[in-house]
Amino acid sequence: MSEIYLSKKSSLLVIDVQDKLLPAMYEGGREKMLHATRSLVELAGVVGARTVYTEQYPKGLGPTEPGLLKVLEENDGERVEKMTFDACGAPGFHQYLIELPKKIVVCGMEAHICVLMTVRELLHRRHEVIVPYDAVISRDERNRDNALRQMEALGATILNYESLIFDALRTAEHPEFKRFSRMIR
Repeated sequence: MSEIYLSKKSSLLVIDVQDKLLPAMYEGGREKMLHATRSLVELAGVVGARTVYTEQYPKGLGPTEPGLLKVLEENDGERVEKMTFDACGAPGFHQYLIELPKKIVVCGMEAHICVLMTVRELLHRRHEVIVPYDAVISRDERNRDNALRQMEALGATILNYESLIFDALRTAEHPEFKRFSRMIR
């Protein structure tokens, strides 16, 4: 059996899903991205994957969106404040980078700036990167789509959050199957 995308042998990185930035994201994708990201954070908690989340210049851009922050805190998410667009360049992120498994699921915003630059650097550092396309967003949907194409060309695996969920659960007999199958409806 192939190795599972999100498990205790991998981690979840949530980039800059901040309350003041959200209204600028394209309207048709905001709620879907938030729902997908919250679901993935809950899944990471269930499967024992480490979760790290970043906040870009929180003094100016505010904290993580409250509903997501609650789920992150409930699932032991670890916060890193940053000024760099690439999360790997943030001084506080280095300790996590050393400790994180080589397989990292990355979601957040903006796809064509902070997410793309972080994914590019993680791939350069020989991490296996998985990006759920419905858990990343930009102000313009075309910018998100362009960034996803770039990430895939660089070597990231692009898929949807539902695939990640069912891949991690593996079977309808998993104790959390009903909970997560209700979440995606």
